[in-house]
Amino acid sequence: MRSNRWGIGALIFLFAALATAACGEEKTLKVGIENNFRPFTYTESGENKGFEVELWSAVADKANIKYELVPMEHSEINQAVKSGKVDLAIAGMTVNKARKDNFAFSDPYFQTGLVLLTAADNDEIKSKDDLAQKLVGTEAGSTAYIYASSIKDVKEVRGYSDISEAYDKLSNKTLDAVIFDERNAHDYLQNDGKGKVKMVGEVLNQESYAIIMKKKSKYLGRINNGIEAVGKNGTYETLYAKWFGSKPKKLPGG
Repeated sequence: MRSNRWGIGALIFLFAALATAACGEEKTLKVGIENNFRPFTYTESGENKGFEVELWSAVADKANIKYELVPMEHSEINQAVKSGKVDLAIAGMTVNKARKDNFAFSDPYFQTGLVLLTAADNDEIKSKDDLAQKLVGTEAGSTAYIYASSIKDVKEVRGYSDISEAYDKLSNKTLDAVIFDERNAHDYLQNDGKGKVKMVGEVLNQESYAIIMKKKSKYLGRINNGIEAVGKNGTYETLYAKWFGSKPKKLPGG
């Protein structure tokens, strides 16, 4: 009898453990995205859209991850991940040492760089070397803000919670220039900024975007496998062409 009671107890414990594990696997992750970072992630008429939104959907499918998207401003993302408000974020987060000290990054999924914009009729600014004593705008807390602040003799770098504010200030000539992500800047040039601003000089530096999460996240390996899978099966190339109109120079994991 003692042996049977032990066997039944062991089975109950095993089933409870399996049920707990199963529940853990079924957890719906909260995924932070930026609410106005076209064409990567943005919210329009209550719908989340963009390259990163569709890329994450494909990665999550391969990684067998259930999720809900949580739109927020760029300046909120780091704290949201750190506090656990979201489990991870895919929001044009540049991989750099400062962030690596506090967070875990997935394998990079996008290669980009920073570019310089000025008013369409501005013939004085042709490169970053012409920014001495100029007012430069960008997104607060971004790597573009850090880069702009390092340029010698810049009069002031103004950070905005939403990059569209910086673009508006440039259009009405409150700012002399804006430094920001290349693809986002192209999107602005082709739409709201058409005929008002122009891009000058060369790409200022190269950056890589990756998914950000807490250190030692148990989802990191699955997410990396998902990124690799969509790079190999053609999904990444299809989405890239849809949102950027060309083929990627480099595939994730390549």
